[in-house]
Amino acid sequence: MSHAFENLRSFHMLADCLNYGRAAANLNIDQSTLTRRINKLELSIDFKLFERSKNKTVLTESGKRFHEQTRKIVEDYKKSVREAKLLSSSNPKKLTVGYMAFAAMEIAPKHIANFKTNHPNIPLKLRYVSSQNQLAALMNEEIDIGYIIGRIRDKKFLEVVVAKEKLVVLFCRGHKFEALTEIPPSLLLEEKLILGDIIEWNSFRWRLEDMFARHKVNLPISLEATSTLAILGLVSAGLGLTIYPKSIINFIKNEGLVARPLCGEDFSIETSVICRNNDNSLETKFFMKALKTEIPVF
Repeated sequence: MSHAFENLRSFHMLADCLNYGRAAANLNIDQSTLTRRINKLELSIDFKLFERSKNKTVLTESGKRFHEQTRKIVEDYKKSVREAKLLSSSNPKKLTVGYMAFAAMEIAPKHIANFKTNHPNIPLKLRYVSSQNQLAALMNEEIDIGYIIGRIRDKKFLEVVVAKEKLVVLFCRGHKFEALTEIPPSLLLEEKLILGDIIEWNSFRWRLEDMFARHKVNLPISLEATSTLAILGLVSAGLGLTIYPKSIINFIKNEGLVARPLCGEDFSIETSVICRNNDNSLETKFFMKALKTEIPVF
């Protein structure tokens, strides 16, 4: 640590304590060393930081302003030291990430890969949690990071919108929709829809129904299933169509399936990553910080 920063750190300790004896003890130095550091700092900046008397030490007006303006420097240093210690730690906290069906296809894996590249020593546990149970799992501290459809806007949680996706209709090859570039929602009235059940798809289902209701279309649901693989298998067998976020296209390996976007700007969903707002662990902060601020549009 440079002498200049030692002097600045000592100033902040004294400004917080306003007591030479207590500040010196917190810094693990004697009072004469603390006095010397303060004097050197005042000499280098050419103004007084403290008014001293036998019974009292107070900040000058210039000292108060200097204290505020340099606070971030000291806080960033402390944060960097904590992070460096964590990165070199042999026993960091295991981070539990709760993923739901739609995030599992492309969004979450990219985040996990990026996080592990930058923080290889922080252990991760991935746990499947349905979309409707994400918030409860977070509040019960069963998971540290969660993925949800849409936004939560709740002060108990910190959230970052990580994707905005168009919705696509999936159907088997040879279907009449294959000739279309986009599918008007009204055309689905004549089809059989296969969707995830209300427990599994919860927030996605009611958002989907709300989008179609705005176009005066009641979804003609023919079958329900609990997993993406089951839904895609039923569609591939020609038993109906389904609707998914566009990122599923990169996930599909079945050449017998075709995807076409729904016609209309409102047929899109956002995915957010959330954590508890009172979670001060560095592992969680690292994960949230690593998320891209630019929202990818699929």
